Amino acid sequence: MKKILTILISFGFTAIASLSAHDHDGRGRNAMAGDHFKKMDTNGDNKVSKEEWQKFHDGFFTELDKDADGSVTLDEMRSSRMEKREEKKEEMNEKAKEAKSKKNDKKKKFSE
Repeated sequence: MKKILTILISFGFTAIASLSAHDHDGRGRNAMAGDHFKKMDTNGDNKVSKEEWQKFHDGFFTELDKDADGSVTLDEMRSSRMEKREEKKEEMNEKAKEAKSKKNDKKKKFSE
């Protein structure tokens, strides 16, 4: 069980790193790591205890274990990764639409 959990934690960090490798909000990688840290630091003491760490990653395991059989298959991991990727694409597309709309609004105001 510990070996599986270690593998899942490693996969989780790899997935998070790949999703946050570029600058999403103009703040850079360090801000993304800070956001992740804040999610784990549930009591807000600017420290992540072993219990907080474990609780956060147990939740991640549960999220990956779609069929709730107490184990995670490679297909479940891949499926989760694809879902996250699609969510990020939708988020980025929405942000692009908003930026384009703002740009068009500025052009209209300038031409008036």
